[in-house]
Amino acid sequence: MHIKAGEIIKARREERGITLVDFAGKVGISPGYLSQLENGRKDNPSLDVILSIAQELDLDIDMLLGLDQETETPALRIPSLIRLVIAKDRNLNALEDREVQRKVSNLLDRVLQSKYLIEDNDLYGLFLEDLYVQTETTLKRYMSIEILKNMSRSEL
Repeated sequence: MHIKAGEIIKARREERGITLVDFAGKVGISPGYLSQLENGRKDNPSLDVILSIAQELDLDIDMLLGLDQETETPALRIPSLIRLVIAKDRNLNALEDREVQRKVSNLLDRVLQSKYLIEDNDLYGLFLEDLYVQTETTLKRYMSIEILKNMSRSEL
């Protein structure tokens, strides 16, 4: 059985107790359009809409787009063109800030230099995996802080 993106969106929205009208407002679309997405009558939303929905509902974009399935062949696990476009756009926007450029460059330099300090390829692979996990954990922490700050602002 194949679960459609609309079913995932509706289930997560209802799980969080958010009304269709309220959620549509949060992601900047009409309630009618959201209803059509959830019920499968519309199945080609814009990238901005998909990203907004995924962010608001804390959904993994791969899962939402149907890319994260156990039955996939290894070739299908290669990042899709859409994920590459998203990453490129986000990265270019972030790198417009010179201070961000400097910090990213310094971080990348340290990661690459560590290859010479950790000569064993297996250990270096573990090092990179550890960095990835720590980055994900840190990102989630700061996203939670941002959500709490936004909730506090809306209560004022």
